[in-house]
Amino acid sequence: METLALTQEYFLCTVGDKGKYSSLDMEKGVCLVAAGVLELLMEDVLCLDEKRLSVQRELPWQKAYLDSLYQFVKRKQPVKVETVVENYSFTFTDKNITQLTADVGNSLVQSGCASLEKGGMFGCKALYLPDAQSRDTVIQKIRAELLEDGELSDDIVALAALLSKSGDLSRFFSAYEKKDLKRRLAQIKNSAQNEVVVKMVEYVETLLMMVVIAAT
Repeated sequence: METLALTQEYFLCTVGDKGKYSSLDMEKGVCLVAAGVLELLMEDVLCLDEKRLSVQRELPWQKAYLDSLYQFVKRKQPVKVETVVENYSFTFTDKNITQLTADVGNSLVQSGCASLEKGGMFGCKALYLPDAQSRDTVIQKIRAELLEDGELSDDIVALAALLSKSGDLSRFFSAYEKKDLKRRLAQIKNSAQNEVVVKMVEYVETLLMMVVIAAT
């Protein structure tokens, strides 16, 4: 299996066996955008200064599946993190999130970690069906790090935090493991080492709270 990056692993774990996000799964889409931004921050492609994103260097060709996010920041820089996520998740058109989903999904197809099929009402919607073994490899990597007391890698910290916020993380763990999982997530949130990840999760929490308030 080809080594996957944060956004690819997140998508593989959350897209589900239907190969797409439901219109009701807004949390998953928001966290996908956050994963893309975090990945670019951790690769020093973007930089974060006082809650605003700017381009720091050219996008590596290996990260082509994040080009739409990169170009958005480049056009709007310096731009607030919330503005990026809002424009991909809370607009009247789903053009931006559809593009990101397609780019990440196609990168997984090219890596042999998903298969592309057509579905939907008219049979023309792209579906990215995750390869079960590839997804299990990612899950086992998360489990191996989260349930041990050693130092966590940056990618696993970010992936675990976003999967927790999207509501997907706990379904990969047994009832017995969830106690240790809760403890480890608390450690992540309180660690200065994970400051950028914690900030990103806080942005996601704020945006999702705004959606709930607007809907009531």
